Amino acid sequence: MALGIALAGAALAHACNVPVFRFALERWRPDAYRLTLFHRGPLTASDRELMQSLAGTIEKPNNNLAIRTIDVTSLDQPIEENSAERMLLAAQASASLPWLVLQYPPYLRIEVPVWAGPLQQGTVSQLLESPVRSELVSRLADGQTAVWLLLESGQPDRDNAAADLLAAELRVLEKELKLPELSSSPDDELLAATPLKIAFSILRVPRDAADEQALAGMLVRAEPDLADRTDPIVFPVFGRGRVLLPLIGAGITPKNIHDVSEFLVGPCSCQVKEQNPGFDLLISADWEDALSQHGVPLTATETRSLKPAGPPQLVPIPSGSPPLPPLTASAPVLPTNESTAAATPPTNWFIAGIALAGVLAIILLGAVVRPRQSA
Repeated sequence: MALGIALAGAALAHACNVPVFRFALERWRPDAYRLTLFHRGPLTASDRELMQSLAGTIEKPNNNLAIRTIDVTSLDQPIEENSAERMLLAAQASASLPWLVLQYPPYLRIEVPVWAGPLQQGTVSQLLESPVRSELVSRLADGQTAVWLLLESGQPDRDNAAADLLAAELRVLEKELKLPELSSSPDDELLAATPLKIAFSILRVPRDAADEQALAGMLVRAEPDLADRTDPIVFPVFGRGRVLLPLIGAGITPKNIHDVSEFLVGPCSCQVKEQNPGFDLLISADWEDALSQHGVPLTATETRSLKPAGPPQLVPIPSGSPPLPPLTASAPVLPTNESTAAATPPTNWFIAGIALAGVLAIILLGAVVRPRQSA
């Protein structure tokens, strides 16, 4: 049954020859992170000014941050409706109000905070911007296939060895990998003026850099054990700041690097963002302007409303640990900047997929049973 469901779902994938990295750059909007400000009583004039500057920043297009403020006096009465907020605040042992807590987009179902700190000018400015993220945006908007973030371990020998291996393999892959051949179909139309090319680069992220703490938190909180690892960790980043599962220490191998790269340059057989691996970084960038075609801003499509169809091309990529479970089932969910598509009735493709799944399941079952009978 599981095989049949998987094959039926695969039969619904949409045929598209635009490479995964380019489709993501042009079409996928980054999901919104959640920023909560805890305070007691009215904010001071300087605090209000800081929050207004943040609010003004997120009103710009493509800034993926949603803000809410909570007066902790409303949490003094322990009622079910505010249990998630009370648990979130209680976990902040060193909190000095007013206090900011940053969390992943709600769909990831990871309630462990990415970053937390006081409401101060320095901390606020580092939430959305940092030197590494600025350079990352520049390289991705320039058309690079992926920028590989190397989160350093603090051990120069191991970090340099990982960087050297990664750089050598990426140089080979830039020559060996081939882009899909684009057809005249509207599905294969490129929307941005950025040249289509295969190009990789590396950005090293010092783990203890003060101005990169928010970025480091986004990277290591995505899986339960990453924050405690002492190995160098490599994160492939593509599109508009989408991160794939990391390669860690001994897992930074030519084969794993090849598999990830092959996935990124392969045809985007599934256009629906949520059916692709990875998560988005919190980045302040005007992607539409950076990718404009002849001065006309590029507008990302609502990819969640696209219905897949046709056979997929599957490329193995390294798997990671499952996300942490939520702290509570009643954790608040903030709206993201994309609408969720409404359910649609089964189509002829779905029926054909189920039929194909049944045939393949019978063939595979026969292949498994036959050797046992002849033993």
